[in-house]
Amino acid sequence: MLQKTQGIILRQTKFNEADKILTVFSKDNGKITAIAKGARKTKSQLMASTQVFCYSNFVLYKGKNFYHINQGEILNSFYSLREDIYKLAYGTYILEIVESGIVEQEENEKLFLLVLKTLKILSLEEKDHLKLLLAFILKFLSFIGYKPHLRSCVMCNKKLMGKIKFSITLGGALCSECFTKDIYSKSIDIEILKVMDKLLYCKLDELDELNVHDDVLLKIDSIMTKYLLTHVDKKSFKALDFIKSIP
Repeated sequence: MLQKTQGIILRQTKFNEADKILTVFSKDNGKITAIAKGARKTKSQLMASTQVFCYSNFVLYKGKNFYHINQGEILNSFYSLREDIYKLAYGTYILEIVESGIVEQEENEKLFLLVLKTLKILSLEEKDHLKLLLAFILKFLSFIGYKPHLRSCVMCNKKLMGKIKFSITLGGALCSECFTKDIYSKSIDIEILKVMDKLLYCKLDELDELNVHDDVLLKIDSIMTKYLLTHVDKKSFKALDFIKSIP
């Protein structure tokens, strides 16, 4: 049975002489694995719509092992992401995060729209890629059930004041009375927590109005990288390693 859906291409792999195996984040079916027959041929109608980053309309059907794409129509190729090494690196990292953090065939339209909006903003902006990335990561983790607890102690819910620590494994800030709940928790400035909270709840298209010093973003980046790796059960991200290597 044929079905129509919108999808974002997260990854592609060469298959046989002219085909592609695709990882697609679809609006209606969540993450799916699909084959696009002949999509690597230059005259194929599927070639353009099945490129990584592409947001496309698809007509497909479910086979025994994976979906088969019959038709594809580009809605947005996000071509500018391929023209700038920084945008390409950050965009690739976003797709890698999504692929690692979502499960097969579990619909999540809210997350789908978040990814789509993030790619749109990244493709248009000329700076502040890290601020956008951190806002995305915080929202992404929230949408998959790992929202960090930032406004009170994650263990006792008391107001945060004085010395504070952040626990990666427990999922949030700790007051001084709960430090022993995680001996590996690290000290954190309450102002850092406040910025994390703003990034979490700020609309992506209003991030320009949020002024954050670069050193604060770097501190949050260090925290959220560890938090993300822990909760999606990854040792590293290839795209992140590449970002760190860019001068």
